[in-house]
Amino acid sequence: MRVTCSHCGHRFQVRDDAAGKRGKCPNAACRQVILVPLIQDVEEILDVEVIEEAEPVERRPQPSPRMPQKRTSATQRPSKSVMREPQYKAVQPVRAAAPSVAKKKKKSKKRSEGPSLTSMIVGSALFFVVIAGVLIARSWNSGSEAQASAAIADADAKNAVPAANYASDLGPFIHKYCGECHESGSNAGDFAFDRYRNLDEIKADRVIWGKVLKLMKVGAMPPPDSAQPTAEEMAKAIGWLDHQLFYVDCNVEQNFGRVVIRRLNRTEYNNTVNDLMAIDFQPANDFPSDDVGHGFDNIGEVLSVPPLLMEKYLAAAEAISVKVVPAGSPVYENRIVNGGSMKSEDKAAHSNGEVMGLVSRATAKHEFNVPRAGKYKFTIAARQDRAGDEDAKMVVTFGGKELKTISVARRNGFDRFSFDLDLPAGKQVVTAAFINDFYNEKAEKEKDRNLHIRSVELEGPFGISPEEREKLLLSKIVPKEGVSVEQAARENIQGFLPRAFRRPVSDVEITRYVGLVKMTVDRGETFEEGMRTALQAILISPHFLFRVEGGRRVEGNVEFLDDYALASRLSYFIWSSMPDDELMELAKQGKLHEPDVLRQQTERLLQDPRSRELIQNFPGQWLGLRKLTTSEVDPNAQLFPQFTQEIRKDLWKETELFFDSVVRSNSSIYDLLDGKYTFLNERLAKYYEIPNVSGQEFRRVDLSGQPRAGVLTHGSILTLTSFPDRTSPVKRGEWVMSNLLGDAPPEAPPSVPALEETSTKNPNLTFRQKLELHRADPGCASCHKEMDAIGFGMQNFDAIGRFRELENKQPIDASGVLPSGESFNGSLELLGVLRKHKAKFGRCLTEKMMTFALGRGVEWFDRCAIDSIMSDLERDDRMSTLIFGIVTSGPFQARKLVSPAAESTESLMTSK
Repeated sequence: MRVTCSHCGHRFQVRDDAAGKRGKCPNAACRQVILVPLIQDVEEILDVEVIEEAEPVERRPQPSPRMPQKRTSATQRPSKSVMREPQYKAVQPVRAAAPSVAKKKKKSKKRSEGPSLTSMIVGSALFFVVIAGVLIARSWNSGSEAQASAAIADADAKNAVPAANYASDLGPFIHKYCGECHESGSNAGDFAFDRYRNLDEIKADRVIWGKVLKLMKVGAMPPPDSAQPTAEEMAKAIGWLDHQLFYVDCNVEQNFGRVVIRRLNRTEYNNTVNDLMAIDFQPANDFPSDDVGHGFDNIGEVLSVPPLLMEKYLAAAEAISVKVVPAGSPVYENRIVNGGSMKSEDKAAHSNGEVMGLVSRATAKHEFNVPRAGKYKFTIAARQDRAGDEDAKMVVTFGGKELKTISVARRNGFDRFSFDLDLPAGKQVVTAAFINDFYNEKAEKEKDRNLHIRSVELEGPFGISPEEREKLLLSKIVPKEGVSVEQAARENIQGFLPRAFRRPVSDVEITRYVGLVKMTVDRGETFEEGMRTALQAILISPHFLFRVEGGRRVEGNVEFLDDYALASRLSYFIWSSMPDDELMELAKQGKLHEPDVLRQQTERLLQDPRSRELIQNFPGQWLGLRKLTTSEVDPNAQLFPQFTQEIRKDLWKETELFFDSVVRSNSSIYDLLDGKYTFLNERLAKYYEIPNVSGQEFRRVDLSGQPRAGVLTHGSILTLTSFPDRTSPVKRGEWVMSNLLGDAPPEAPPSVPALEETSTKNPNLTFRQKLELHRADPGCASCHKEMDAIGFGMQNFDAIGRFRELENKQPIDASGVLPSGESFNGSLELLGVLRKHKAKFGRCLTEKMMTFALGRGVEWFDRCAIDSIMSDLERDDRMSTLIFGIVTSGPFQARKLVSPAAESTESLMTSK
């Protein structure tokens, strides 16, 4: 039968027994994978619609994650996606639905009550003709199967695309234009091409060759002073290398990569501890700083566990256990108040800061807040200046009731007087009154009797009330008559452990921690001490400290994550914390990965206040806002006295609120690029010289008529991309290329002179002229041509983000021309040019957020998933499209299958 290639339109003959199978188009210019439809000959004759359906697979009530859409190349735009049960073997044999003849419309006749005799005869004849034709065709094909197979094999041989060969395809180019510096013993830059003998070795060193490709693309290699290839030669070499390194056939089973088993970073540890145990504690603030990879601090491959961190884990576990498993009441406290902090309305009372001195009849008082009714211990510390025949006396009252009249005998140091009290909840006032003042001016010694109060203390409440016991997390059940230590410990642990490990646990695991409680109690410690020991063991377990992900099924080389692992991926992506009870219950039911359920849960997590973690952590690292709190951003105080610590915080908050608005209002992601609004308070508005903003609360401010739009003109970005004493078009241009366009320039070659060297040799030139002279160096021009042009577009903003029109009393030239020939003058026109290339920004943002969500860098094999998300964004560019696209993507929900041995090796690598 005849088949038409859906990619190039080429028509060719295939055997009938190829129906439902896949193969490559014989057109040498195409060679794309196509699917041969079933009984096409019948379809063409009858002109009916045939519904193609994937070969049935095992049906499950829970659909799999969405696959990237099929397309002919990594760069071709995907077609509109349809939500369906995905097939990870992207091209499956299909079968046609039972053909149905489409009836032609006929003019109605009043007396027609059914098909006419003529139509029935014609239809029957046509049907038998079709069947006969099919049978004859199949009979002929069966009789000439050998000849047909030989013909097809011959056609394939003639149109076959030769396999890529490094030695013949790229080797001559490398030898001719790069060999002088990088072959035959020459290894400039510690790099030589001699070590690569074939394409497999190149692909095994894909990172290095990616850098080679980037240098070729920007024109930095071969160097300008070397022999140069023609434009055609360069284009051919770049195209070949790019295809071999990064081409992904999205029509075949995908490689979803694999995240290294990773530990919780500091933010995740604090949030997980607080959400797990309902406390407010930040133990990880004392941990060593997390390493950063691919721009983020949650990347598994860099989150190592050094010995110091293990020590911190142990100390944190002990401190947490004391808070979570109290020996007494959770509100127990020893409240100590210095006497000098007590109040007195008497002139005879004098405070020196720590001690209250009563030099005549006077009263000192303090108000305690009693958290709950219960037993307390009150203590007062005092001494006297003795005079006369008796000691100083003070009357102590608590809550309006007199406790005792005390004779204070001690002169040096302080006597402590304690009282056991049964107090109601609420505010209670304690008073100490000096009642026997004495003064004898004739005495040589001990003339004046005085009272000095060192402190008042309220300790308690003692014991745990039934109401408090009910609220305790790990000591709600205690041993008593009929309840053994093991039984009580098991009751406390069995509900806690699955939440701590973020997955179901076995009875063996529970028994292990129950045994620790029993062992502690058998050694003479209390049950509470035993529960603390068990909790400490749980908190230093790899199942708590690391995000260990399980799989639910395998298809080919793809392993789908189980719903518990998916719950953790989702919650740590949006909350930087553990899954809550609702996510865990859906995971238990096996429903979380269902598309509708997953979307609803993603929306719920975004609406929860805990999503502030995504708002703070993602842009804080993507845009570099965290640098604002370091010495890396330190404007010269003499040149820029307006840059105060308050302004530093306001600048960060402006950008954070701007990103928050885009997420929570579900605005276009491209608002981040050129949205004409921002968030200001009065102080920051005055700093920007924007009128009509009053008050210290931040609010949305329209930027119409202002030279600002998007994050690029935020003072935070402009400041962190400047030097302490001046702007830097180079840093600003590099920041835009790296963080907004996803096209980071390569590192400068070591032989390129620094800008300061150029400035020293030419002190009378303007800054722009110095940069242009620097760019005139052939070793600099390739990268600086685009980078500097972008940076000059922001020259109207000074080193701390304020707008200006003059520099050193000279008009600022903020014009630029990109290598594409597009020109602009000023920040708004620059943003207009960038908006024309919004797809580059959208792809960059997608890759950055995908990196943050996955905990690994985006790789070449993720291109299909990224392309699929970009296709969705072309139809709907709101932030929810991006977030849902990531959550429903293959890399987020699945991973590459590896052998158990490889996984063990991977686990060991994280502990080095």
